[in-house]
Amino acid sequence: MQDLERLEQQMRSSEAAVRLRAALAVAGASPEGYATYTAALARPVAAPLNILRALLHAIWAQYPNPDYPKGPGKDPPMWMVRPEPPWVPPPRQPGQPRPQRPPPHDPEAVDWLTALAELDLSADELTRGLEPQAAAAARAEALLRVALMRAIARAGQRGQRDAVYPLFEQAFVAEGVFRDECGRAIRSMGIQAVPALVRIHHDQQRRSAKMRRYAGYQLDRMDLMRPSQALRNATDDVTRAEILRAYGEVRALDAVELVLAHLDAPSHRVRREARWAWMRYVDGPPPPPSPRRKRKLPGGLEEKEEREDYLNYREMATLAIQRALRELTGREPDPARTARQLTDELLAFYDQRREARFRQVFEEARARERAGDLAGAVDAFGWILANQPDHPRRAEMASAFVALGRKLAEEGEERDDEAQVARALGLLRQGLMLDPSQPAAHRVQGLVHYLDGRQAQRRGGDGLVDFQQALAADPGLHRAQRALEAARLRRAGPSLGWLIALVALGLLGPLAWLLGRRVGRRAPRRTEELARPCADPDAAASGSV
Repeated sequence: MQDLERLEQQMRSSEAAVRLRAALAVAGASPEGYATYTAALARPVAAPLNILRALLHAIWAQYPNPDYPKGPGKDPPMWMVRPEPPWVPPPRQPGQPRPQRPPPHDPEAVDWLTALAELDLSADELTRGLEPQAAAAARAEALLRVALMRAIARAGQRGQRDAVYPLFEQAFVAEGVFRDECGRAIRSMGIQAVPALVRIHHDQQRRSAKMRRYAGYQLDRMDLMRPSQALRNATDDVTRAEILRAYGEVRALDAVELVLAHLDAPSHRVRREARWAWMRYVDGPPPPPSPRRKRKLPGGLEEKEEREDYLNYREMATLAIQRALRELTGREPDPARTARQLTDELLAFYDQRREARFRQVFEEARARERAGDLAGAVDAFGWILANQPDHPRRAEMASAFVALGRKLAEEGEERDDEAQVARALGLLRQGLMLDPSQPAAHRVQGLVHYLDGRQAQRRGGDGLVDFQQALAADPGLHRAQRALEAARLRRAGPSLGWLIALVALGLLGPLAWLLGRRVGRRAPRRTEELARPCADPDAAASGSV
């Protein structure tokens, strides 16, 4: 918050470069400060509206017309746009083409952040007559709000899906003067903004129908208004599941077929959320009846009986699931059964078909494991777990993961292949997770700790703690015992070496002194003996002393 206050003060600077640098710092801030940004954006607008509108027109931006729509027979513009200045064509030169009128300013192409930061209040006729301090304060406030919107939208792009709501609220404060920039910030989130916009668009409890229309307008601008198009643009299963949940929460009529089509989705997450959403359509209290009226017939006649204007979500879901059962089973469903009963029948059909497929793949995987094809068995078991993580026979899959992990670990240790050892660790951990109570669980756990220690040594550590944990889990793991002793020696090696060196230096110093002293005493005596004349000439001639 202190950094935000400091940057806000810099946005009041008289230098355009300082203002722009501070605004860009806020707009590119870390998503971790999302709560701080939303709290700052939620503060009431302090600048007068007439000054804010003058600033926006000065940068050739637009804001919504507060008088639209005023009443029947009125046709005011939806957006207030600055009129283009009169254009006087230059004199035509002989032999030259006629001068063309310059293109009009496009409010959608204005970069509010840069334009507001670089706006010279004394250079434009719309802001020249404003009180300088009030205009500078309004410019700083507008610049801060635009920067905060972009920071919040950036957090939304990184997975903060609630970011749509603070941005959406800003589109309706101060008579919507920041609405154009709010829309751009929401659309910059792309597919991440769809769940929140769907909830707002279908929320009949909203205090204003303008909000519902505005949410639908943003979905339409992104070409994500149709549920099928929105789900087609989802990039991952998490986003698909969130979109399906949003449609289920609001019971969108146009999403009935889409939700029904994902009741048997391959992804466990998507399938779970689709089934939750579908239960919102077929279960619970009945929806309110739709309005009834007599329809007009050709020739000015009317129908004799009143009919509903439209089908409610429960009726549409019933028709859709009857059609799905008819196509899957080849027989006509019982019309007396409720939508919930038909749903139970459909889900049971899907589950039985999936279980039959799982049984087939499971038996194939067990056969591969018995034949020694551990990689093929693990791949098949992995496919089952990806589609049904809580498979009832998941404990029986653990042996294949552990066996393949042991094999890859031995090969990786021989070749010193860190990537293969890392894959082996993943397989061993998954084997423990699938069956924590397997008979050799302590040995697998010890091997995992041992391999963790070896990986730590490859990255520059000593792995001492990992080897200790490996022996605690499996005292018979001799590799871990040898690695632990080597790690202890390496850790104690430098200090022991220095100690030996110091002791050696301490002993060699006095010894060298004593030897030098002894040699110094004996050297003169030897010299005197050599200089003394020999008494026996024959002995001297023979070389004896």
